[in-house]
Amino acid sequence: MTVSTIGDEITLLALMFRTAEKAPAYAVPVLLIMELLPGLIAAPYAGRLIDRRDAARILVMASALQAGIISLIAHYPTFTLAGAALLSVLFTISSAATFALIPVLASGLGMTLARANSLLEMVRSLGMLAGPVAGGVLVGWIGSRNTLLVDAFSFALLALVVMGSGLRRKPQRGDHEEQTLFADYLPLLRNRRLMVVTGALSLEVFATAIADVAFVFLVMVTLGSGPTAFGMLTALWAGGMLIGAGLAEKVIGHRIGLTAFGTATVMGVTMLLIGLAPIGFAIVAVAFILGGGANSIHNVAVRTLLQSECPPADHGKVAAIYGAVTRTAVIGGYVAGGFFVPNDAPTAYLVGGLLGVAAGVIGWRIFNGGWRTAPI
Repeated sequence: MTVSTIGDEITLLALMFRTAEKAPAYAVPVLLIMELLPGLIAAPYAGRLIDRRDAARILVMASALQAGIISLIAHYPTFTLAGAALLSVLFTISSAATFALIPVLASGLGMTLARANSLLEMVRSLGMLAGPVAGGVLVGWIGSRNTLLVDAFSFALLALVVMGSGLRRKPQRGDHEEQTLFADYLPLLRNRRLMVVTGALSLEVFATAIADVAFVFLVMVTLGSGPTAFGMLTALWAGGMLIGAGLAEKVIGHRIGLTAFGTATVMGVTMLLIGLAPIGFAIVAVAFILGGGANSIHNVAVRTLLQSECPPADHGKVAAIYGAVTRTAVIGGYVAGGFFVPNDAPTAYLVGGLLGVAAGVIGWRIFNGGWRTAPI
């Protein structure tokens, strides 16, 4: 997973560079849309597939297909957009499969669910930290074609490891095999706590997406800095995430829900700090370290909460619901963030911070039915 996650970051960078160099300007946003939208549409079907089949075998097949498609893109650049659309669908399937397999791995390894999710978050943080650096070096050294082939190998390696590991998750069959897609998801949609988690924390995702759009303009226009500062802040966020992943299990303890909403509030506060405080690199740097750490703990707590709130038979569908809603929130946040750039990045952080704090504080009150944590 570590190698494959680093490969994901490498592929994103390689495709962006190739598209920017060899295609019209509008091709870059089209590429970004193609990496999000098809997977969003396929999410409900992916979730049901994971719950009705062996998630480990599906992960093997999805990884093998990802390796094949990336190899095809590497050799035939004209296939890039169509390939990105297929990769979007396969990424949705593999993400839901991974979500469903984490409790199986935790049980098999004799560790808590929070610890297993912390290890997964550490993997992803390493990917965010090492992937862009490795991608930039590889694209400059061996070109985008060979860089993509490196990522294809990482997916093939993941498929081989999962296939040879003996990891299995039995299909969660029931009496509702032939029911409609909507009927299959209806019990989850009626789960109040699940819907509160999904709705409130997707507002947090929307808030951070607004800030993501403003980030580059915060560096260039507000701080008056360049690529070096941009790279340093990106690395500080990823470093904060890595630290947060290491501390997540201890921080969460038995307070899974409180941690999920509390860290959402902390992320909102860090965005408010950037939006309200006199802008300086040191303030932004501290906010990014704290925000990255809170983001990592938040991700672990949310996954653990969703896996704990719902039976294993629904884990694939839960992953699909949360993934689809958060992807929609990201797209909406990108659009909203566009209204604040290039000259008003601090206001974007201010708005994002207010929304983030509201998502954490009000979401916790609705989820828990009170301000104090209910007895375990």
